[in-house]
Amino acid sequence: MIEKIGDYKLVNEVFPSIGAKLKLFWGHPEFNELMDQLLVYKRGVPREGFPADVLFALSTLESLHAGAFPKLVKKHSTIWNSGPV
Repeated sequence: MIEKIGDYKLVNEVFPSIGAKLKLFWGHPEFNELMDQLLVYKRGVPREGFPADVLFALSTLESLHAGAFPKLVKKHSTIWNSGPV
């Protein structure tokens, strides 16, 4: 199904290895971890980053996945949702 989504086509065209992983993990819990690795800066090494259109497409795909597979959405704990201080 992901193959029909325009945002996926864009990412896959520009970054085929990322497109392959998105396709592989679509509909699975590992998709969330992949998106974290792609979109959240966790390394101390400078990264070039994605072109704006690819970054927007990845963000859209993350939202589409959450809507299509709500049971797979990771609950993030922050100071705003962790309860009384």
